This record gives sequence, structure tokens and C-alpha cells, in this order.
Amino acid sequence: MTNGTAGWRVLCAATIAVFFAGGPAYAASPTIKILTLDWTSQIVVSHIAGELLSAQKYSVSYLSEAADSQWFLLSSGQADLQIEVWEGSMAKEMSDLTRRGLIVDAGDHEAVTREEWWYPAYVKAQCPGLPDWRALRECAPLFATAGGTRGTYYSGPWEKPDRARIRALGLPFDVVQLKDGDELRSVLEEAVAQQRPIVLFNWTPNWVESIYEGEFVEFPVYAQACETEPEWGINEQLTWDCGNPKDGWLKKAVSRRFPTIWPCAYALIQRISLSNADISQAAALVDVRGFSHQDAARHWLAENEPKWRAWLQDAGCVAEGSG
Repeated sequence: MTNGTAGWRVLCAATIAVFFAGGPAYAASPTIKILTLDWTSQIVVSHIAGELLSAQKYSVSYLSEAADSQWFLLSSGQADLQIEVWEGSMAKEMSDLTRRGLIVDAGDHEAVTREEWWYPAYVKAQCPGLPDWRALRECAPLFATAGGTRGTYYSGPWEKPDRARIRALGLPFDVVQLKDGDELRSVLEEAVAQQRPIVLFNWTPNWVESIYEGEFVEFPVYAQACETEPEWGINEQLTWDCGNPKDGWLKKAVSRRFPTIWPCAYALIQRISLSNADISQAAALVDVRGFSHQDAARHWLAENEPKWRAWLQDAGCVAEGSG
């Protein structure tokens, strides 16, 4: 990174240090293990939380894992914090494990989420029925690769019902599943550079909205029955004849031991609340401006002191084990 990034690191560290100057240090305790998963904003926000916890003298480490590993690691105590739990793809596991007492719901972020098929704004002129999903039936050849007639939809490694939706809605599309958010970014940037039609998995909050104009495809409105009751919806034989939830929640999840071993840290995690703009800007620092994840977190902290200072003050607790 540049010297400017180093400057932000110094400023942020100094600012946090000033806040804690003269305060008691936290007693030695087990390490808080923070999950860093396979999308940019989650990694940056995890480092934001980790920087704040480290400034309070907690021992912090990071576990880089695929998203589908998070539930076993959290419920078994091998990880302690997942800072971005998305309703659109993680609600079932979050609800089930919380109900069973295997993990703890540490509250919501301010941000509201959506995860859905998405296209750049210029595509609408080429397929004018959009954003209505039925337009994709007629326009599928526009999205074909290698001269085919079936459209290509680019997805990521996260478990989504895309193939089930394609079958239920009779869409002439195939799914190409990419390994991570970086590959999704690459195919998007290449398509935009060529002004080529593309439809791919996207989400909000995300860095994309800070750079590109575009829209989500509007599928039939989601209802929980769409997942389990074939007779619900326009296809009475198949489930998933609907889109994903709109205005979904974004939560924080912690291990069972977290509130007991680190009650003050838990109070802080409960108060960390980020908006859509906060998260998209944090992700853009990496995906657009080229920061490392850790430097992006420190830059964000240096730029948003009033926000994190309020979290710390509102936590309203004294360091564990301090005199």
C-alpha cells in the first residue's frame, strides 16, 4: 500500500489509543476467534471489529474460511464471531442454531440487505422488459456464451436456489458458479468494459452500488411458503418460483461462550451497527481503491471516529478483571 495508507493506520491507532488513555487494561483471557469469510465487506468489517477489540487489549485472531464452514465452527466453539450474517442466504441456519442454543444472536446492523440476480443499467435497453423476470425468457440469447441460445447466469460459491428457481420459472438459463467475489467482480468489469449483456449474483450493501448503475431482477415476491410448498405460487409443481427476500436483516452471531467469557466485548459487538453506505464504502476501499482488508478497516475507523466512539461509550462497561 501507499504511504497514505500508513498515515491512516497511525491516525486510527492514535485516535483509539487516546480514547483508552488512562483506562484499565483487560485481563488475559482466551483469544477471540473472528471469522473472515469469502466476500470483501465481511472481511473488512471483521477487521473493524477486531481492531476495536484489540484496542481494548483483547487477544484476537482471524480464521479465513468459506461461508459454508461458519455454522460448524461457531456452534463448536472453534470460532467466536461472524459479523455479517445475511438473511437471504443464512436465515435458516441462523434461526435453527440460535433456537437450539448452539450460537447467540448478537443483534442486527442498521443495513437492510438484498441478494438477487442483477444487471448493469445499459442492459435494460437491450432487453427492455427488464427488470420483470419474464423478460429473461425472451432475452436469454443475449446472455448466452459461445454462440449458444441459453443464457448464462453467473453465481458465487454461496448456497443459493438459483437452479431450482430456473426450473420453477422455466427460464432458459444455465448457472456458472464462480469461486469467490473476486471472480464475480472480474466478469462484471469485463462485461461493462465491452458493454456486453450480463446477469449475475449481486447483493446490497456491496461495493458495486458505489461504482455501477444497475438493477435487480424482479422475480415473484418471496414468501416462506415458496421454499417448501409446491402448490404456492405460479408453478404448482415446484418450489422456488419466487425471488429472494427484500429488505432482509443483517445480523451478528457469536459463540455460546462469548457473552460469558467476554461480557464487555459482547456488549460492544451488540452495539456495532453499520448502514448500507458504511458497508459499501468499506468494501469499495478494497475492491475499487486497492487497500488491503486490514488497511481498509483502519482507514474506515479513522474516517468514522464518532460512530465507533459512540459504540464504545454505549457499551457502558468496565474492563473484565480490571481493578
